[in-house]
Amino acid sequence: MKGRLAIWMLCVALILSACQGSVSEQTTGSETDSTAETEKGVETGGETGTGIYANDEVFELPGDLIRSNSTVVDDNKTQSIITSQESYQIGTYIKISIYADEQAPDKLFDEIFYTIDDYEKRISKNIETSEVDAINAAAGIEPVAVSDDLWALILQGLTYSELSDGKFDITIGPLVDLWGIGTDAARIPAQTEIDAAMAMIGYHDIELDAANHSVYLKREGMKLDLGAIAKGYIADAIKQVILNRGYAHAIINLGGNVLTVGTKPNSDYWSVGVRDPNGGQSDIVGILKLRDNSIVSSGIYERFFIENGVRYHHILNPYTGYPEQNHLVSISIVSEKSVDGDGLSTSLFVMGLDEAYAYAETRDDIEVLFITDENKIYYTDGLAEVFVPTNTLYEVVGAYTKSE
Repeated sequence: MKGRLAIWMLCVALILSACQGSVSEQTTGSETDSTAETEKGVETGGETGTGIYANDEVFELPGDLIRSNSTVVDDNKTQSIITSQESYQIGTYIKISIYADEQAPDKLFDEIFYTIDDYEKRISKNIETSEVDAINAAAGIEPVAVSDDLWALILQGLTYSELSDGKFDITIGPLVDLWGIGTDAARIPAQTEIDAAMAMIGYHDIELDAANHSVYLKREGMKLDLGAIAKGYIADAIKQVILNRGYAHAIINLGGNVLTVGTKPNSDYWSVGVRDPNGGQSDIVGILKLRDNSIVSSGIYERFFIENGVRYHHILNPYTGYPEQNHLVSISIVSEKSVDGDGLSTSLFVMGLDEAYAYAETRDDIEVLFITDENKIYYTDGLAEVFVPTNTLYEVVGAYTKSE
């Protein structure tokens, strides 16, 4: 496995240095608009465009950042200049495409990639200097004061933990580390190890001090893990950067968390592909028409290993200690904010089709698409007019009822 990982990382560097499109580690959807309708393009490393940056604004990016130059396309169909850059950050491929009257400047992408790096350095539990690592190191010892952004993210994580009754739990860190899915250390733990890790899970044992913005894990050995909602939170932050800089049309792809800014120029919507959970990374089951909103999916195809013919994927159930097995293979959330899609995609996947569909129908702010291991596609009413199936291997049922 280590040999394959080394080859894979070399491919990452080669692909990005050549600026030849991205393949995400956790592909949710695929951008069909920003690549399929282009007519001519040219790569450039120079900064152009007016922008609204002060002359002294500098965004210090890490020296080892894997990043492409700009790809600039004069697109006749949208009558826009599409400027795209890619990077490899937060463990996945990232692609940002800006649609405007002129080329978007390098400094805009500097700010975007700086924002991603800044959040990762504070949120990742695997970076020793992060705020989350400090919280985990102080578990059972003392509270840790955190930044406003991390405080807000933790509050959102607790919201999803509560609404799912702990099926999504931001203290799942010990169980995630034990299984190691997506790393070279992935393995099936002994039941005694699983039991010990589960004993350290419990979002009710997070103590918050709003006055000081401090976080305290009450028991030693507890670990906060915000990985299931971090990408969505970062995607929303990038959208705000783009809007703040005066750009009204863009598409953001953070390793499959696809977030659209505005509508596609000269169109009412963006066309975003929904990943085929049984196919390759570029295969889709259909297209969703998105308007200034987000699609986030969770599925058994993202990170997994197979042992003795059994697939062990990364979506862990805090109640059982094992990867969730409930006949769902993929679930996609359409929402205004990407962080909501992140939290709900994991929560609803663990709930299973019956409970998740019933819950989704109580929400006016989300729509959900489910794919089962019988190759059936169900979706909530709001997707009936915006989901276009393209794969005949799947039966599109639409609304779900328990009797089926």
